[in-house]
Amino acid sequence: MGINISLYKNGFVKKVIFTGGKGSENDYTEAEVAKDYAIENGIEEKDILIETKSRITEENLIYAYDIALMNKLKTFTIVSDPLHMKRAIFIAKDIGMQAYSSPTPSTQYKSFKSQTPFLFREVFLYIGYICSSPFRNSHI
Repeated sequence: MGINISLYKNGFVKKVIFTGGKGSENDYTEAEVAKDYAIENGIEEKDILIETKSRITEENLIYAYDIALMNKLKTFTIVSDPLHMKRAIFIAKDIGMQAYSSPTPSTQYKSFKSQTPFLFREVFLYIGYICSSPFRNSHI
């Protein structure tokens, strides 16, 4: 059972927002695929919200926050890869979300050889986000 589903079934979250747009070769967006999977695994459709425009983490969070505000949601549990969590939570809080982390118990980056480039990428993007913050428009 996926962590989003576990959080929902155990009553830790009442709504789930799936994010992610469409890659050029895909027929469905990431969010649509996740929604279908969640429904098949016990999340009520009425409790699922999706955004399908985002292509990067910052957009995932900004668009999800917009949807959340429209639905009067106030706190957020961010579910992501453990190596990605620091940057995701930093961005979420930067745009005004009251966010908590729930890293996935596993990662697709299992070996040191695959974790290292991903971690360096995350550090690079984290530093880039911090350095570009003074030049970025407010999201709210």
